[in-house]
Amino acid sequence: MDEKDAQTGPRPYNVEEANLLQAVINAVPTPIFFKDAEGRYLGCNKAFENYVGLSKQELVGKTVFELFDPKLAEIYHHADLALYESRGEQNYETQVTYADGSIRDVMFHKAVFHAQSEDIDGIVGAILDITERKKAENELEKLALTDTLTGLDNRYSMLRELKHALKRSKRTKTQVAFLMLDLDDFKHVNDTYGHPTGDALLVEAAFRIKYAVRDSDIIARIGGDEFAIVLEGIHDEKTIHQVADKINAAFSTALCVDGHNLKMNVSMGISCSPMDSNVFDELMKMADIALYRAKANGKGCYQFFSQPV
Repeated sequence: MDEKDAQTGPRPYNVEEANLLQAVINAVPTPIFFKDAEGRYLGCNKAFENYVGLSKQELVGKTVFELFDPKLAEIYHHADLALYESRGEQNYETQVTYADGSIRDVMFHKAVFHAQSEDIDGIVGAILDITERKKAENELEKLALTDTLTGLDNRYSMLRELKHALKRSKRTKTQVAFLMLDLDDFKHVNDTYGHPTGDALLVEAAFRIKYAVRDSDIIARIGGDEFAIVLEGIHDEKTIHQVADKINAAFSTALCVDGHNLKMNVSMGISCSPMDSNVFDELMKMADIALYRAKANGKGCYQFFSQPV
């Protein structure tokens, strides 16, 4: 074989195999990378280049500390160390910022490999974009926690928030007030004008309640014409009275619904933690008892289960 034949003959198989592998992973839209045991990048695909904003040639031989923010690099480094120690696989979700500035939710899939012929240990990883999935999950969670008619929290969401608020109040040594509200004579509206008008009234009532309370307060529709409010971070009874008075004031003018001017009053029952109870369901029962007392006292007013401290 002359020199010309040697130059134009078939390339060694391992070179062809490497080129084939590179062409294959470049066609995959998911970012793929692989590193050696010291954390130096050995290679990647085009999608990973787009993620980092560097070419493969600029990446090879570098570590995460040379490519990413120090805090992020530490996270990646410790994750790699944990993977090496387990000698298995690793999956975790996080948010990353692409070179184009977009922030995406991703799932890292990583595993340890050993290339026997080259005697190289390392890590191979893929970054799966789950942004749309996370958006869908968040939307489903929001639907599960939202009253579809008024857009307020629903009963389940309110119970969850009340439990969290009670736990936080123990740490901060503050009070939690639970207000249960009922639209007086709402059944009369449904019977007289029909359920569509009743629904429209509930939406308007929710709007007025929402803008009568503080931004940090939790407001929920817990069923029918019943609403609930969780007041957190309370230091004295003055704040509770202010909120209750504002709610009553919000209903001092008639509600214009479907061409009808409807005058509605609101009755409220109020229980407080820790004075009344630190248990969420007991607190709710006490507020319900106080609500019935308020209705018995002539409606359109509020009643504490017991006098706040």
